[in-house]
Amino acid sequence: MPFTILGDSQSDVLQAGQITFTQLFETYPGSGQGTAASGVMIGITAAPAPAGGTGTPLAPTSAGVVALSESLYQYTWTCPAGQAIGDYLLTWSGTIATGTETYVQTVTVAAMATGSPAPGVYASTTQYQVWSGDTVTPANLVQTMLQRASEVMDHYLTGAVYQVNANGMPTDPMLIDVLTRATSAQCQFMLADNDVTGVRRQYSSVNVGGVSQTRVPAMTAMTFPPLAPQAAAILHTAGVLGSAALISW
Repeated sequence: MPFTILGDSQSDVLQAGQITFTQLFETYPGSGQGTAASGVMIGITAAPAPAGGTGTPLAPTSAGVVALSESLYQYTWTCPAGQAIGDYLLTWSGTIATGTETYVQTVTVAAMATGSPAPGVYASTTQYQVWSGDTVTPANLVQTMLQRASEVMDHYLTGAVYQVNANGMPTDPMLIDVLTRATSAQCQFMLADNDVTGVRRQYSSVNVGGVSQTRVPAMTAMTFPPLAPQAAAILHTAGVLGSAALISW
């Protein structure tokens, strides 16, 4: 009996980049048990609007499909340099004992980065101003704080795995966007916190010019710089914090 499985997995590939897909044909949907499949084909077409790309970058074909076993198949796709960015539907199909089996998952084509961040800094002054709306803080102070904020990002990204250029900076445009926004949030937090060196944080109460401040115990004498709540939310949503480390962007 024919059936189609709509997958919840999503893959990303850059224009002119390569990506390898692997599919296990199962005895029944979700069983995880492989079954012999024949006539296996793969195709890629634009997903529906509004996020969908354009056209059919890969018409259904068996050429290039590699059988790793009688039930496990693999295909490496080279995305055309001029392929429109957006979401596409990847469809595997094959014949098993009970009929035709089809698997569908989403593939997002992203634009090739026109430029990676400058070495050691994940956001520019202009990017910070656009994200935060803060055009009052002097640019030289923002630039200095962006450097500090980027160092905080490095600390909290320990263990993350992603592609970098010769300067050690990310090249994936989606990851660049995540780090730009998170670094901007961290910079805004550090400007408001006004304790770059962490000296004031050593004291629970500070009185300067008649203004008294008392820190909550959790914020006193911290070993590492605190991560801004908004920066944490951005990184967590992208899969960098909270649930799993960032792997293979």
